[in-house]
Amino acid sequence: MKDLTNKVIVITGASSGIGSAAALQFAERGSKVILLSRTAEKLKDVADEVSALGAEVLCISTDVSSEKSVQSAFNQIEKKFGQIDILINNAGVGFATDLSTCSLEDYRKIIDTNITGVFLCTRAVLPGMKERQFGHIVNVSSIVGKVANPGAPLYCASKHGLNGYNSGLQQQVAKDNILVSTVSPSAVDTAYWDGRDVDRSKFLKAEEVANAILFVVSQPDGVLIKDIDLTAQR
Repeated sequence: MKDLTNKVIVITGASSGIGSAAALQFAERGSKVILLSRTAEKLKDVADEVSALGAEVLCISTDVSSEKSVQSAFNQIEKKFGQIDILINNAGVGFATDLSTCSLEDYRKIIDTNITGVFLCTRAVLPGMKERQFGHIVNVSSIVGKVANPGAPLYCASKHGLNGYNSGLQQQVAKDNILVSTVSPSAVDTAYWDGRDVDRSKFLKAEEVANAILFVVSQPDGVLIKDIDLTAQR
């Protein structure tokens, strides 16, 4: 397994769920962890947990759908750490939508976070990774990015679009020795489901998805896991 000690890891959507679980697992491996999320208060709580594990941590309130916010965040990271080794694009939003009545605002909220946010954060790290001829980008997608469902078609569309982006990115940056992986879980017991009348007892746990992310980036040099699907067997 690859040594992740002192590697600089940036995680979006890090204030809860998969993002916070991943932050703790990377901290346990001795990585330097940068937490990005719009919710500054929750970020501080996660940062305290990461610090308690002895890891260096930086949290920055960031709206991944805003070019200005993303540029500011990554400028701060580069200034403090000098480089970014691994980017985990985990920030996402989704909710049920009726395509006959949903608003343009709802459409933009989903697409701007789930696709534009990935584009902006990835664009921010690529110049440095290309210069160093090293880096790993992990984009958290979903099983519904491969087989849609009728309940949340805009969310499904955003993940289908993300998968297309990931495939093109993988091919484009391979020559620069930059790795791109997609992690696609089925339903995960996170705040995504809050307020919905669903049985979450058999869902994947955030820690299980975070473990898959860690597994993907821990592969030895010369090994790339391009795409990994996860589902619960309970």
